[in-house]
Amino acid sequence: MDLKQIQYFVTVVESGSINQAARKLHMTQPPVSKQMQMLEAELGCPLFLRSTHPLELTQEGKVLYERGLNLLAMAKGTVQAVADCRSTQGGTLRLGLVSSVSELAARQWIAPFSRSHPGVAFELYEANTYQLLERLRSRQFDLALVRTPFLNRPFRCQILPPRPMLAIWNPQWFPLSCSVGAVALETLTQFPLVLYRRWERIVEEAFQRLGLSPRIRVWGDSARTSLVLAQGGLGVALAPDSMEAPAHDWGLNTCPVNEPSLYSGIALVQNENGCDTAAGRAFWEYFQAIAQEA
Repeated sequence: MDLKQIQYFVTVVESGSINQAARKLHMTQPPVSKQMQMLEAELGCPLFLRSTHPLELTQEGKVLYERGLNLLAMAKGTVQAVADCRSTQGGTLRLGLVSSVSELAARQWIAPFSRSHPGVAFELYEANTYQLLERLRSRQFDLALVRTPFLNRPFRCQILPPRPMLAIWNPQWFPLSCSVGAVALETLTQFPLVLYRRWERIVEEAFQRLGLSPRIRVWGDSARTSLVLAQGGLGVALAPDSMEAPAHDWGLNTCPVNEPSLYSGIALVQNENGCDTAAGRAFWEYFQAIAQEA
């Protein structure tokens, strides 16, 4: 099995048929079919359910497709890293971002860094903290901007001071007030809540320690989705403080949550043995100066 076979396999999966894949690969159908047969023979299992159209994957095929995407991304990243390992005035910075950080990062760090390094291109990848760390570990990108808490081994981290979680709500729907500068968890039990799933366990444990039972109405997969749901009146969203500016842009009210266990810091993370590219190392040093001043 080689990378070319993996590329053919991924193209077949994403095209839905060998004929369509052959056209995308600028090949005829027989050699693509032969490569799929050789791949199945080497692995000792079928990869497709050939009685279906478009083609469907067997369980083994699903595993190979997922791993194949990672292998192709690593191969591309390796080529890019070798090309970019010296020049900070060119090359590509491959950066992972969690949704609750992306807008803040774009304004405060990526844009200013870009102005001082105009030749650097950016490849941005969004996922949750744990997905990003796993992809960083396999060197699919250079650095990741994530949120605490997470297990920081085997990574090097620069972490900004932790900030409180925010309650975010549409005042047209909920009479929540923030007259004393922070809202208590006890007060939040009066309202339906919208949670970013990354924080589900942490938030529920914080309520339980106080003997409280939250009314969680919606769980979502991103902080931005939580804001959309709060704007629509589904509940009071709980999200990191980096969502304050977009919340205000959407006409939502915000207030810090008075609960220390829900504080969180933004972290720039790289692998323990460093970053492969000069652009990545330059961004690490740039962020390090910011972290030292915070």
